[in-house]
Amino acid sequence: MKIEKFKKRSNGLYTIYLDNFNTYDFYEEIILKYELLITKNIEETELDEILKENKKYESYYQALKLLKKTIKTKNEVTNYLKDKGYSKEHIDMAIKKLEEQGYINDKNYAKSYIHNSIITTYKGPKKIVSELEKKGLIDSDYIEALEEYSKDLEKEKLKKIIFKKIKTNHNKSAKVLKQKLLMDLINNGFHQDIIKEVLNNIDISENEEIAKKEYQKYYNKLSKKYSGKELEYKLKQKMYSLGFNITKE
Repeated sequence: MKIEKFKKRSNGLYTIYLDNFNTYDFYEEIILKYELLITKNIEETELDEILKENKKYESYYQALKLLKKTIKTKNEVTNYLKDKGYSKEHIDMAIKKLEEQGYINDKNYAKSYIHNSIITTYKGPKKIVSELEKKGLIDSDYIEALEEYSKDLEKEKLKKIIFKKIKTNHNKSAKVLKQKLLMDLINNGFHQDIIKEVLNNIDISENEEIAKKEYQKYYNKLSKKYSGKELEYKLKQKMYSLGFNITKE
């Protein structure tokens, strides 16, 4: 089959027009490998082989298009290509080529992800690791980069979060606030022993204004149903459940 003409397109593609009126989109690598620009001919017996190999490069260019938008892990790119319906053979070839070219590098990804998380978020190191593992990274990919998140840095992060929470606390007793801080910080990926160490070195004292406000709020509510000793008991019970020791205004 004689090639009548070529048309260069974007993303490494060429459209070739054959003398039988068929057209095919081939990647530049295929054009060069089979010397189509020189021979200007395609043997019918090798067309299936060319089309099959062209499919491999299609998976590569699909992944490259994704990576030019945003950095991804090897696992993320693999899953992306699987969702596109490419075979394992095609995906393996694409991943290998992208790794060789430096477009996929899980260690570099981990380093960038950890650094950006430290700068722009209040996530603890354990949460960052959990997120990286969900992206398919293993400890050898991130263990060295994680050294940036030192114990001293973790303490500084914790202090900032705790002081911010104390400042914006409007309704919690010191006891409840400490408990909530502990659980929230654990859930956000900070180490429990470091959290407790920092909390123990910060004075979280009772805010009398908050206590009075909460007392008045529940007094207004409970006094509609109770009075006298029963009201006093109900108020005391409620305030204790909230961590307050104040039982009257």
